[in-house]
Amino acid sequence: MLVAGATDEPSLSAYYRDYQDSGRSAAAFALGHPVRGLAALIATARLPRSHAPLSRGGEAEVIRRALLRPALLGAPAACTGLGVLEVPDDTTTYLQGRHKQTLRRKVRAAQQRGITWRLVDDPVERSHLVRLADRAERSHPDPRYRELEPDNTDLFRYGLWILASSADGTPLLLSVTPVDGEYGLLRYFRTFGWSDAHSLSRYLMCQALVDVLSERGVRHVVDPWHPGELPNGLRHFQRMVGFRIARVRVRRRPFSPVRPDPPTTP
Repeated sequence: MLVAGATDEPSLSAYYRDYQDSGRSAAAFALGHPVRGLAALIATARLPRSHAPLSRGGEAEVIRRALLRPALLGAPAACTGLGVLEVPDDTTTYLQGRHKQTLRRKVRAAQQRGITWRLVDDPVERSHLVRLADRAERSHPDPRYRELEPDNTDLFRYGLWILASSADGTPLLLSVTPVDGEYGLLRYFRTFGWSDAHSLSRYLMCQALVDVLSERGVRHVVDPWHPGELPNGLRHFQRMVGFRIARVRVRRRPFSPVRPDPPTTP
């Protein structure tokens, strides 16, 4: 008999952790652990729902494709749960709470090291940053994150770029986020290196992303990678900075044509 604690969101995250550690396929792991597999299905059905009313075209289509792509066992990623970060109206609340203690400490450490962030709008600088990103992906020391032929040319189509830099101006981390209405997609959030400063920049940039998105009216940020596809270290980082697994219902925002003003009488 399944107990309630085996069918909640933390247990689902633990299931994905053990699945990753096993090195087996999703189907093979579920068949080898039928009771836990059933509990994972129940936990997925019980996940909170987040509604994503997306408009037509532009960055909305990028978000829609990412949410509806096939993930584990071929099911749409959004239906089986993705990491969602709720963006508060009052961003001072983002760092509050006992569960954010490590995040607060890491943000302070980054600030003490002189790490800063800023928006990037210049096309020339954006081209330079994409070259740095491609180079970092090709040379990553961990094969799980290494990409021998990276293709980040789509980043130029999105408007929100945030860069973290060291005290001497060295680029540390690039964040690129397509946005539509109240929804944003974590399309790119990677460091250019693997030093302590690069690691600390990840925490500061989470706060920066929340600040910028909140100001723009965005209320949800989604990681397009299914939690079961993420290495355990990344999934742990997600939970630490506030992401929680939720099912996302994708729908089109009603089209509201712009009506011309009525003619004025002379």
